[in-house]
Amino acid sequence: MSDRFQKISNLLTDLDSRTSYIRSKLGVLVPSQIRSMRLKSNMPRQSDLAQAAKMHQSRISMFETPGASNLTLDTLSRLAAAFRVGLKVEFVPFSDMLRWENGYSQDTFSVTKIDDDIEFLQPTVSTVRKRPKRKRTARRILSSDEIFQTPMATGGVGASTYMIRVQQERVQLRLQFKPSESAPSQDRLADVITLPNRRGSVVNDLSNLRAAAGAGGHYGN
Repeated sequence: MSDRFQKISNLLTDLDSRTSYIRSKLGVLVPSQIRSMRLKSNMPRQSDLAQAAKMHQSRISMFETPGASNLTLDTLSRLAAAFRVGLKVEFVPFSDMLRWENGYSQDTFSVTKIDDDIEFLQPTVSTVRKRPKRKRTARRILSSDEIFQTPMATGGVGASTYMIRVQQERVQLRLQFKPSESAPSQDRLADVITLPNRRGSVVNDLSNLRAAAGAGGHYGN
C-alpha cells in the first residue's frame, strides 16, 4: 500500500488524522503569511508589529514560527487589524486546502490594505443598492380611429409618431426572414411583433395582427 493511499485512508476514517492534517496546513501557511506581510509593511521589525497590535514581541515571534502556537480568531483579528487588512475564515473541501498550499508563495503573497482598497472605499452604486423598478401603469392601446383623432398638443400619441414606430416594426420584421422563405405564419408573426407602449407580444389574434401592421381594424377595444 502506497504512502499516499494510506494517508487518504486515514483521513477518510479517522477524526484525529483529519484534525492533524488541517492543523498542519494552517500551522505553516498562516505564520508564513504573517511574516510575509510584516516584511512588506512599514513595520518590518517584530517589535514594530508588536507595538501596532499591542502585543509583546515574543508573541509575534511565536506566531511566525510554524507550529509553535495555536492562533485564535481573536489573535488573528488583532493581527489583521494591525496590518490594516481583512480576514476571511471559511470551511472548504480538502482539495481546496491542498490547492491553497501548492499555489502559495511567501515571496509573492500580498494583500491590499484598507487605505488602498478602492473597491471597499468607493464601491459602485450598483453594488450598494439596486435601482428601484418603476411601476408601470397599464396603458390602453388606442384604436386606429382614436390615434388619428388625438392631437399632439394634448400629450397623447401623435399619428405621425405612431406610424413611424409601426413602420419601424414592420421593417424589423422583414429583416428577420430571408426573401426565399415563405411568408411567416400568423403564429410566427405574433411572436415577433411588439407594439409601442404595450408590454409583451401581440396576442395571437388575426384582427389584432392586422391592426398592428396598419391594415385597418380596431385594436384594444
